[in-house]
Formats: sequence, structure tokens, C-alpha cells
Amino acid sequence: MKVAMSYLQDLTEGDLYFIVKTVVDKRQDYDYIVDLLKDKPDLVEIMLDDERLFWRVQEEKDIFLKISPFLLFTILLLQTKRDLERTSYTMEIISKKERIPVFDTKDTVALLQNKDLRAYLARILASFTKVDSTTVVYRARGLTYQRQFSELNFDDVLELAGLVDFPYRYDFYKRLADISLFLTGIFPEYLSGSTDDDQLLSRYIGQGKRSIHDYEEEGRRYYDLAATYDEAREQGLDQVLSLLAEKFTTARKPLNYLAENFIHKYRDRWFT
Repeated sequence: MKVAMSYLQDLTEGDLYFIVKTVVDKRQDYDYIVDLLKDKPDLVEIMLDDERLFWRVQEEKDIFLKISPFLLFTILLLQTKRDLERTSYTMEIISKKERIPVFDTKDTVALLQNKDLRAYLARILASFTKVDSTTVVYRARGLTYQRQFSELNFDDVLELAGLVDFPYRYDFYKRLADISLFLTGIFPEYLSGSTDDDQLLSRYIGQGKRSIHDYEEEGRRYYDLAATYDEAREQGLDQVLSLLAEKFTTARKPLNYLAENFIHKYRDRWFT
């Protein structure tokens, strides 16, 4: 069985230099420290939790040009955890202008303390900063079709999953659940009917008209299915996917907080 991998698998060398130059203030041998960190995943995780990283990314312009999206979202998720530890409620986004307090931070913080789940959330967010599409040629009812599918579009991925046999649907099921979590976490007001941004809706949602509740149900279902595959166990993700299936509503709360407090004005630019 393959265990979940450390943050090191996702961090670039540039990320490590950014971390070291921000956190280490009494030494200048950065090359040596970066090389040392490549074999010290536990030390990297300790350094990532240094709040100076958050303050630096807040100050830096064009931060995506300096660090990877994974590192940025890891830093923001850790700050979200620290912020929620200091309060007793989260704000449930009802519409573009309406928020209600929900006293659920204890459960949300407990979820964020799981470092494998935090890393998975950061990977989800990073994956939505780039667009990949696939052209598929297939036959149906005696005719040959050519169709382009976007991995960011729920209806596209759902249709593509239907074109392959059940044993090969792991990546599609996981992506369907990821899209559901991303939408309900980062763009919840678009699912409430309070905005008319058809461009964003078609980009991620497709033609289906689903509510936040609908996407929560879809997310639970597809994370639960994905967790049963051998690929999930081999990648060390079976427990994380099962936890997301069980705690889907709680898992979107830190993304709501992150979207509302840290990246609101960047969302449409970063997730293109």
C-alpha cells in the first residue's frame, strides 16, 4: 500500500527558496538549507506553518510568478486554520450580499488539522488555475463522433465518464467530486442564483442547473465512489477521499473562508 506523500512532491525548488528566505532570518546559506530540506519533509511542514509566509504573499505583487499555486494555496489554507482557531463561527454564504453565522469552526478546524487533507485541498485549487481539454473520438449508434471535453466542466467530465467502463472511471469520479467541492467552496454565490455570470457558469458547470445542495450530494457520491478504487489506495488517497465524502459540507467551509477573505478580488483572474 502506498502512503500519502509529503508536501515535497508538489513544491518546486523556487518554492523552497521562497520558504527559506522568508522563514530563515539568521543564516544566509540558502542553497545548503534548500538542499537539506529536500530530504526533510517534516521540517518543510513545520516551516510552512510560519505565519510570516502568509504576510509575505499578502505583500507580494504577481505572486503566481514567484511561487507555485500549490504553495500559495497551502499558505492560505494554513492561515485559514489559524484564523478559524480564533473564532467560533464561519459565515455561510447565502447569496452575493447575504451571510449568516454558523457555529461550526470546531469541526472545520479539526478537518484542517489533517495534513493530507490540507495538501489535497491545495492540489484541487492549484489544478483549477489551468485549463486542460481532451478531444475524444468515439462511436455511438453506428456513427463516429469527435468531441472536445474540458476537465473543468462538470457536465463534460460526467459525459466522458459514461464513455468508459466502470473499472476505468477513477480519475473521472475524483474530478467530478473535485469540481463540486471547488464550486461550492470558491464560487458558492454563483450557485445560489444571485448572479448572472453565464460565462463562469458554463465554464465550470456546463448546462446543468444545480444548487449548492445538489453539488454537495454529487461531491459526496463521487468521492465515495473514487475511494473504492485501487488507484486511490495506491496513491494514498483512499482515506482522504472517504473523509471528504463523509465531511463534504465541512470541507467546503475553509474554502469559503479563503475565497471570501483572501482571494475574492483575484478569483476570476486566477481560475481562468
